[in-house]
Amino acid sequence: MGSADVKDFAAELDETDLAITHALQIAPRASWATVGDVLGLSAVTVARRWNRISQRGTAWVTATGSPALWRSLCNAFIDVDCDPAERGRVALALARDPRTKSVMELASGRDINVNAITRDLPSLSRFVLDHVSGLPGVVRVNTQVTTRILAAGNDWRLDALTRAQQSSLQSLAAETPPRTTVPGPLDTQDRELLRALAVDGRLPVTDLAEHLGSSHTAVRRRLTRLERTGAVAFRSEVAQHITGWPVTSLLWARVPVARRQQVCERLGRMPDVRLLTATSGETNILLSAWLHSVDSVLDLEDRISAECPELEIADHGIVLRTVKRQGWILDNLGRRTECVPIDPWCDLPEGSTYC
Repeated sequence: MGSADVKDFAAELDETDLAITHALQIAPRASWATVGDVLGLSAVTVARRWNRISQRGTAWVTATGSPALWRSLCNAFIDVDCDPAERGRVALALARDPRTKSVMELASGRDINVNAITRDLPSLSRFVLDHVSGLPGVVRVNTQVTTRILAAGNDWRLDALTRAQQSSLQSLAAETPPRTTVPGPLDTQDRELLRALAVDGRLPVTDLAEHLGSSHTAVRRRLTRLERTGAVAFRSEVAQHITGWPVTSLLWARVPVARRQQVCERLGRMPDVRLLTATSGETNILLSAWLHSVDSVLDLEDRISAECPELEIADHGIVLRTVKRQGWILDNLGRRTECVPIDPWCDLPEGSTYC
């Protein structure tokens, strides 16, 4: 894609579009009338603009299991090295597996980095040893099990709204059913509901009921329970190249166990940090950040060293291409193209692609 194409793509979202996207990051299922009231626009205008940018794949609302739900399962980060000629095919095959949350091709000693989630350790073993290692072109696989999710991309925000507008929407978001318990096991219908919301996190309950072949009341009750128990997370995503933070950097680091909590609290407050996890292995911290430029990678490392002198950065990588993010396969500029909902409960039979 040439420079003219990139400029046209960057122009797809104006300031109003970015404001609508930011509003939906805070309150993903807010009515168009409510978003319009906060932004000083009509509900018709907000809906029309959102439909346009969503259909182009530039921004979208999706739903996945929440970080709290994922913590109850088995998360891992997997480095996959490939024959150069097979790299793209391997990345796409991994992206089309419902057990992967993200798939990224890196400009470093690691070819592909995969964030996977399975029901338990035996399921992870089958995924890594029987499936990933057996893909044509894969020459090496290294796995780090996630021991805790400390910060997730759900909390990352654009900078397109005033503080007053953000406060109004945050008050609305606080009106959602309060979380009363920790997420429990999901049944088949819960999982079907999550898969439907992955395609469009703003689907009305009426449409969800029709899709699932259930009653409006039953779906409303089920969705409310998933929200109240904190099992579902709605999020508004946007193509990274137009956010102002087009570069993704991954950092692998070590920190003394006795200082890990304090260090991670400081790291989590950095505005460019999207993901922060504790992991097993030679390094015990993995951090993902969205940055303004490649040059900002060194600035980030300098800030981390200054604020967290106990932390030792062992390795870093810059992402060449994000193939999959939170259940969506993306094009070269980060626009959504194909939905592969995250399903940790799915153990694929040999030779199949989807459950």
